[in-house]
Amino acid sequence: MPAENERKDVQKAMAYDLIRIFEKDPEKTYTAEELKRLIDAYISGVQQ
Repeated sequence: MPAENERKDVQKAMAYDLIRIFEKDPEKTYTAEELKRLIDAYISGVQQ
């Protein structure tokens, strides 16, 4: 099982990756459903 520091590093990396996805189109607004689909795709490794 990963150490607490490793778990936090993974969480921070995921947050950073999601920010980069959202910054690709700064004028776009997302619905809650779109955010859910983006996060699901990120977690499952699907390219958007």
